[in-house]
Amino acid sequence: MKSLVRLVPLLLLSLASGCSDGGGTGGGEGEAGTPAELVALCERLVICQGFEQKACEAEGVAGIKAALGVKHDVCDALIEADLAMYGCLAQVEDCETFNMATQVADPQVCAAEIAADIAQLSLGGFACYSGETPVPPPPEWTCNALRFNGSDGCDCGCGAPDPDCDGAGSAAPGTGVDNAACDACFDVDGKAQSCISVTAALEAAGFIVSPAGKSDDGAELYDLTLLQVNDHQDAMSGTHEQYLTLIHRGFDRPVNLISTGYSNYLGFDEDELTTLLKGNQLVLDKRFHNGNGDDFSHFTRKQVADDAHDVVVRLHDLYKSAWIGSGFSNGGVDMVSFRQHYPNDVEATVAFGAPFMVPEDARFLSFFDTVDATCQDRLEAIQRAVLGAQRTAVEPAVQALAADELGDTFTRVEPARAFEAAALSYPWLFWQYFGTPDDCAGLPDPMTATAENLTSAFFSVTSIFGTYPMSDGYLSFFGAYFYEVQQSSGWPALPRAELVAEGLIPADLVDMERGLVPEGVTAPVFDAAENSSLEEFARLGDGVAFVYSDQDPWAAGAVTPAAGSGNIRFNVTNGNHSATFSSLSAPDQAALSAFLEEKLGIDLP
Repeated sequence: MKSLVRLVPLLLLSLASGCSDGGGTGGGEGEAGTPAELVALCERLVICQGFEQKACEAEGVAGIKAALGVKHDVCDALIEADLAMYGCLAQVEDCETFNMATQVADPQVCAAEIAADIAQLSLGGFACYSGETPVPPPPEWTCNALRFNGSDGCDCGCGAPDPDCDGAGSAAPGTGVDNAACDACFDVDGKAQSCISVTAALEAAGFIVSPAGKSDDGAELYDLTLLQVNDHQDAMSGTHEQYLTLIHRGFDRPVNLISTGYSNYLGFDEDELTTLLKGNQLVLDKRFHNGNGDDFSHFTRKQVADDAHDVVVRLHDLYKSAWIGSGFSNGGVDMVSFRQHYPNDVEATVAFGAPFMVPEDARFLSFFDTVDATCQDRLEAIQRAVLGAQRTAVEPAVQALAADELGDTFTRVEPARAFEAAALSYPWLFWQYFGTPDDCAGLPDPMTATAENLTSAFFSVTSIFGTYPMSDGYLSFFGAYFYEVQQSSGWPALPRAELVAEGLIPADLVDMERGLVPEGVTAPVFDAAENSSLEEFARLGDGVAFVYSDQDPWAAGAVTPAAGSGNIRFNVTNGNHSATFSSLSAPDQAALSAFLEEKLGIDLP
């Protein structure tokens, strides 16, 4: 009943107590003295909203008697308007139309009668139902007049005290947030806002909150720290810190939950899907990748999914709109795994460039046959030059750049082996992050290039991560990832056979895709069952959109959803591992948007 009385016949506010689980039936005439219009309205409320007939009539009559007893023009006019509105609404036979008329400010039926009723209520008519003299809102009242002394709770920030606050609350526009007395709050522009601040709400959800300013478009930015349990199956296992970042636009806006696949390096950089949704963005942190955690037996796909689930459970009651999960590369794999373990936590998942692999996955070897042959030949020629004839000049120059520009050291892996690993992956890295026709045209010809030119071309590609391959910094950042790939993710095979046969690299060279687990940590036994289960879910599951690029080497590990599954795949032409939503063709952008609208149940802005 409260949905009805908020906007129109507010004398029936207390009728909520007359609701039952379907009990009561319409009774035609009510008790003696009950207006026929009220009897008829209560009959519709019984049918359409589950009220109990006698309780509805009794509460209505009590309100009418109280109002008429005030003997005030506003109260008399209000009851006259009430009865006219009741009589009109009672004639609306379709329950959907009836219910809509009682819940919207611009009803399709009985609009004149409802407007007449609201006009009296705006003059302070709510007081009539309590037998009190109506007092209209003062001139400084900035909120809807119906809220003033409207028996609708304490309204704060409306420019003048609301009598419903009983002397508590807060009157100044924009105030009232985090005031326990306030039931509704309004900002300085008169727009409704939450009475609980974002900071207080997040703290109540268990986060340590540090406000970090605002974005260019006014979104609020927050650094969050969460003490995450080490083992979700053992509450006494201790905790470790995880660092999240939140772009907040409103508790009523959708949420883009992002996994980077590593530590939270994204920060407050806004993802294109967040912009598409005009929503909130929450970037997850990942256990062990951020340096927190020391027992790698707790580093499993299930525990990572448990971490994300814990975050969603804490926030789902705050952010009530739709949620998507998204991620790039290993983050996309993480989000597919999260959906596998918790299929109801987010409505849709989008995975960009997410590879599903086995150990030494040979599918990746044929990738280099699919790209521009002339460009690939030039890459292999540079690769052989820096490992062969030009090595004595290029290697020390590259090592000097790694030390001077990146600050890298090499204690776990010899500098020579690190250089060889970088050279082995040189064509791979070029296609992963470069690969345009201009990039290919800019490659030097090793037959005529100077050692300086080769060094520049080689270092500019192999230093893409900001730390040199197989350096101490590289192994520190990617060590947890290498544990994952050796535990259940798998890793790509790289084309090394000819280089080994030519004596350019050792046969046992540890490459930068398989890598080394963190120092002092025992390498795990590969879990083939878990690996197979995730790949199967990616093919046969529901609600996942995969995006791959034809010039990204990781796309050799792409999944193709099975016919009849609820998953979908899009392909970016001439794209690399950095492809995003905007990299898709216009028709595919429209198709992915339609997929999201269907799964999220909302219209994209």
